[in-house]
Amino acid sequence: MSRFLQAAHKATQEILPLLRQHTQNLYALHSRGAGGDVSIGADLLSEQIYMKYLLPLASVDSEESGFVQGEGSDYIVLDPLDGSDNFLSHIPYYGSSLALCDKHGKVKEAIIFNFCTQEAIARVGDVTFSLMCGDKSIDSKTPLSTAQSPQAKCGIFEKAYTNPHIAAFLYENGLKFRSLGASALSMAKAFEVNFMLFAGNMRTYDSKAGLFICEPLWHISTKNFTLISKDKHIFDIIRAFLFTTA
Repeated sequence: MSRFLQAAHKATQEILPLLRQHTQNLYALHSRGAGGDVSIGADLLSEQIYMKYLLPLASVDSEESGFVQGEGSDYIVLDPLDGSDNFLSHIPYYGSSLALCDKHGKVKEAIIFNFCTQEAIARVGDVTFSLMCGDKSIDSKTPLSTAQSPQAKCGIFEKAYTNPHIAAFLYENGLKFRSLGASALSMAKAFEVNFMLFAGNMRTYDSKAGLFICEPLWHISTKNFTLISKDKHIFDIIRAFLFTTA
């Protein structure tokens, strides 16, 4: 396992038990972060721990604090707590997103953690795989398939509440969906569900790791939407509608 993945895993294992304590400071509101949202205590705690492990490897561009200089010429795009509103609302769907980039911004490795299930999906080079994170070490990895999942019944549509016309189109075409509230995690779920759709312009902090991880799937990302699917037929149906309404 690479130094980047090892460091990300060690940091995550330190973060998990602290978030499970649900102390009041984790829910406190702080100043507005570099990504534009108001940071909460859990955001800043997660960022602090990731910084401790990541800065000896590379600089870090974090959603909370922006760019922080580290070692070497690489930098890491970090969302230390993807799904902060879910955390605040005690909805068990939140995690983190990390993308290791060279000095030109090209992603070399990426990993997305689900803090609630202790699952992770990562990509190194051309290999995408899932991990179950144990208490002390990363267990053996499982390569992910790009084949369609016949057992999947739903897709994921983030920001559905602001786009009723798209929601109506999906309903009319028998494309069930859920809106889960953590965009990076939902991008990683594209390997299991029928599709992942985000309406709007995704921020780099949300999408850098996810787009790299999902590169083997059918995907498109514009300033108006991001669409990912293992199923080309579903991908083409949704894509055609989105371009006619753009």
